[in-house]
Amino acid sequence: MEMNESNEERSLPIRQLEEATSYSKYYDDKRFWRKVRRIAQKVGGSVLKPVLLLFYMMKSDAVSLKDKAYIVGALGYFVLPIDIVPDFIAGLGYTDDLAVITLLIKYLKDNITPDIEMRADAKIRDLMEEKKKEQ
Repeated sequence: MEMNESNEERSLPIRQLEEATSYSKYYDDKRFWRKVRRIAQKVGGSVLKPVLLLFYMMKSDAVSLKDKAYIVGALGYFVLPIDIVPDFIAGLGYTDDLAVITLLIKYLKDNITPDIEMRADAKIRDLMEEKKKEQ
């Protein structure tokens, strides 16, 4: 990718990410936060960092609508309990979700601002505090 190439001029390197936008109909904030809390309880917050980066990019005014469409699709896929590798399969259930999210993070890395990074880290700290209180 050339340095002067904007987000609008890029095309996704992997077709599956473009197809992920079809999952946007499954996304809603309530479902998202329920799954985030469940994952934080099971595996901890560090696994959630890419997910939270996408969430806060989606909320940013600086991110294009096209990129937000990709994000909503990826987060819609994330909240679905039944997907390529169902979430209830121990040890493997989140691997496909995280693969899609990791690919999208690589594509959208220029949209990750210090503020977005800070908000994601703060949310992870909050989730870990919730986890401690519940134990």
